[in-house]
Amino acid sequence: MKLNIYDGKDIVKTYTAETYDLMFGVIEDVADAINLDSLKNGDDTEIIKMAGEMILGSIGTIRELLKDVFEGITDEELKHVKVSEIIIVMVDIVRFTLRQLSLGARDLKN
Repeated sequence: MKLNIYDGKDIVKTYTAETYDLMFGVIEDVADAINLDSLKNGDDTEIIKMAGEMILGSIGTIRELLKDVFEGITDEELKHVKVSEIIIVMVDIVRFTLRQLSLGARDLKN
């Protein structure tokens, strides 16, 4: 995953993170912020909608989540990130979280 910091139209810094580095606390925050009841088939349209709703309804959680995922990013830098890029990152995080949750559910059945 990557998140660009902009000065106008110019990228001045890029943060990167591997989804595999997400800690349980991050997954827990995402699971708390998304509405799993609205998930019907888990396709891209549903996940994008879920990520968008999560951003609108949980700005503080998203800010802290992004700071956990992208080590060293500041609140000031987050003010200079395109929302479209945050949505891409959140979709990746939601997908990863759903995969982790489904793996856990499968393990419980066995």
